[in-house]
Amino acid sequence: MFLTKDEEAMLKGEYGEGLEIAMSVLAKLGDMYRADKMIKVESVHIDGAAYGWVNDAGLELVEKFCRSGATFRVPTTLNPSSIDIDIWKEFHTPVSIAKKQLRLAEAYKKMGAIPTWTCAPYQYGANLRYGQNVAWGESNAVGFANTVVGARTEKLGDLADVCTGILGKYPHFGLYLSENRRGQILFKLEGLDVSSFTSTDYGILGFIIGTIARARVPVVTGIQKNAASDQLKAFCTAAAVGGSVSLSHLCGVTPEAQTIKEACMDMKPEEKISIGTDEIEETKDKLNTLRGRRPEIICIGCPHCSVEELTKVSHALKGKKVKKDIKLLIFTSRMAKMLALEMGIIDTIEAAGARVVADTCWNFVPLEESVLMTDSVKMAWTSLRKFSNVILDDTERCIEAAVGAGG
Repeated sequence: MFLTKDEEAMLKGEYGEGLEIAMSVLAKLGDMYRADKMIKVESVHIDGAAYGWVNDAGLELVEKFCRSGATFRVPTTLNPSSIDIDIWKEFHTPVSIAKKQLRLAEAYKKMGAIPTWTCAPYQYGANLRYGQNVAWGESNAVGFANTVVGARTEKLGDLADVCTGILGKYPHFGLYLSENRRGQILFKLEGLDVSSFTSTDYGILGFIIGTIARARVPVVTGIQKNAASDQLKAFCTAAAVGGSVSLSHLCGVTPEAQTIKEACMDMKPEEKISIGTDEIEETKDKLNTLRGRRPEIICIGCPHCSVEELTKVSHALKGKKVKKDIKLLIFTSRMAKMLALEMGIIDTIEAAGARVVADTCWNFVPLEESVLMTDSVKMAWTSLRKFSNVILDDTERCIEAAVGAGG
C-alpha cells in the first residue's frame, strides 16, 4: 500500500507513539486487504466503546493512546458502553466492571470523542451526507450509512476504529470502491403490503435478505420511498445479522440506486429471488420459540429507540401499569432520553412501571434466564444464544403483553 511521506513519518514514530501505533495497525490492515492507499474520512464511529467488548487489553491500549497525547482528528462518536453511566448500580453491575468502563469513557473523552453512547449515531450525534467517506463500526450503523444515506464505509473492527479516529484516515478498499458497491442479487417483494409493515416486519424482511445474500450486495424493489427512518434502521440492522450485509440497494430509497439498472451498474443481477407472505411467516416462526406464552422480561430498543419510538411507547403505556411479574426495559441513547425527558415522555413510561435505560445495550444488563419478549429481530436472534425462550412481536404487542392487555 502506498504511503505518503507524512504517513511514512507517522509509521516511523516521528509524530509520537500514539500515531505510530495507529498507523502501524492500519498499514497492516491495508496490506492485508490490498488497499492502494489511505484515504481521509470525515467521521468515525467507535464500536469498541464498551469495556465488555474490548476488555483489559482494549482498555490498556486506549489509555496508552491517551497518555501519549493522541487525539481524534475527526468527529468521533461512541457506541454503547457496558453500563448506564447514571444508574448502573440499579442493575447490580459489579463495581470492578463499572470502574473499568468509566476509565475507558474518561480516556475516550480526553481524546476528544463525542459521548453519544449509542448504536444509532445517525439519529443523534453524527452528521452524514451522501458520498462522504466515513469509518464506522457497529453493523447497523454501517448498514444505515451505506444504504440510507449513501455515505461510504467499511465495517470497522474494534480498536481499528480508534486508530482511524486518531489518524483521520483508513485504507482504501471494499465499499469505498464504486465497483464493490454494485448490486449482485435482486429481491422482489410479491404480494406484500409494505405500507402496513411495522419496524419489526422490516426487520424480518432484512433478516431474510441478509440470510440469502450473505456477503453479496442485495438489490430490493418494493420498499416504500417514504419508509420511516426507524423502519429502515430495523431493516439494516437485521440484514447485517442475517448475513454480512453492509450495503443494501433499496430501489427508490438508496441515493445511488434509484433503479435496478443503476443499482447493478448496468449489469444483470447474478440471481433473482421473490419474497412473499410465506417467507415472512416462516421467518417469524424461526424467531419465535414460545409464541403464545407470557413473557417475564420485555426489552425494546435494539438498536436504541428514537424519540419517535419513545413517544409511541409512552402513548401505549399512558394510564396503564406493567404487570408486577413482568420487567419492561426500554433502551435508548443519552440524547434521545434527554429530549424525551424535556417532553415528559420518560415520566409517563416510568410511571407505568417500565424502566428507560440509556448509554448501554441489553447485552450488558444482567438478565436471568427467563422468557424474553422483544420487538427487535436482532435481539431475538442473538438472544437465542443466551435465552432458550424468545418471543418476537411488534412494539404494540410487546406493550400489550407488559400490561396484560387481552391476557
